[in-house]
Amino acid sequence: MIIQPTDIEQSGPGIDLSNLPEGVSVKMSDPVKDFKYARNAVTLVYDLSAHVNVRLSFAAMEYGDEPHAPLAGPFGDDADFDGVAVSADGVDWYEVQDLRSLRSDRFTTYDIDLDTAIAALGLSYGSSFKIRFCQYDNNPAPMDGIFLHGIELLGDLRPPILHLTMDDNASNPTVLDSAASQHNQTFLDPGGNPNTNAHSVPGAVGSALAFDGVDDCINLGNTFANDVLAAGHDFTVALWAKFGTDPFPSDWREFLSKYYNASSSDTGFHMLMDSTDNRIICRFCFSDGSAFSRSFANSNDDTWHHYALVRQGATVSVYRDGTVEGSQTNAIGNEDLSNASNFYLGREQWESHGYAKTVLDDFRVYDRALTEEQIQELFNMRD
Repeated sequence: MIIQPTDIEQSGPGIDLSNLPEGVSVKMSDPVKDFKYARNAVTLVYDLSAHVNVRLSFAAMEYGDEPHAPLAGPFGDDADFDGVAVSADGVDWYEVQDLRSLRSDRFTTYDIDLDTAIAALGLSYGSSFKIRFCQYDNNPAPMDGIFLHGIELLGDLRPPILHLTMDDNASNPTVLDSAASQHNQTFLDPGGNPNTNAHSVPGAVGSALAFDGVDDCINLGNTFANDVLAAGHDFTVALWAKFGTDPFPSDWREFLSKYYNASSSDTGFHMLMDSTDNRIICRFCFSDGSAFSRSFANSNDDTWHHYALVRQGATVSVYRDGTVEGSQTNAIGNEDLSNASNFYLGREQWESHGYAKTVLDDFRVYDRALTEEQIQELFNMRD
């Protein structure tokens, strides 16, 4: 995917950003012939905190530009050179590609493995990672200058820390983890009867697992993702769910639950089907006794719906079918959710309301707050 810059900064007297046919194109050349040296720089700012496999590509040619090399890295924000540099903090810069051996008669193309480059420098991606293209010389084109064409940054979103594809069948009721993060889980059948294990059915994305409402569940334990759910950490929990018209033996059944306190619903999040009026409720609970929830009527429509719960700082949000349905900022919204109680799919943790009769698919936990666009991408994956 193409990663778009969040900002484009420019400095110097000779920057031309008017030509943007593909990606970002830049002309860097002094505007006047005065033989006075000037530094022209364009800095692209990216939020790369959630990306991997990042590659920087562009084409470049020069107009008789004399080469100028930077000081050994790290160098400062005011360095004069001909090249491409990166900075994780906007203070210390490191060159990742020199532009001192360009041709004047044709473009040279570059494809830089940025992951490898920054790893060698001991850097890491963040929300304001900077890439700078710099030219330093003393005359305008065609005597001096550098032209950059089609600058693109390509990368992949960092995968979820847990991804249960729900693609198994009744003869093998182990939920496979396609992310290979060693969190494979097994359906629990307290009675030991293999006939009550969850079974494979057509899903929203490939196959899904049907929960019988009697004893099927996935127990992720009370240690999974402790760092992710700890105080001050952003996270996203997302899954597909489908409920039919079959009546429930009690008024509501949770199909996802995670609380801080094993004996209380204070501080945590859950999703449930309320059979009293056939609605899905998605809720965050806070230790001050308040809660933020969203309800979706007539949810026993035997139709797949995608749900996501997101925490970003002290703000919690609920999504359904790729659209944000509401958010709330609570002073203690970023408190600890990491221990004491198990993380369940298919049942409520105290069993007072038992197990949910539902079909679940493509369960994901991310160690970051997904954007609405990214959640929309999950929704658009439906078969």
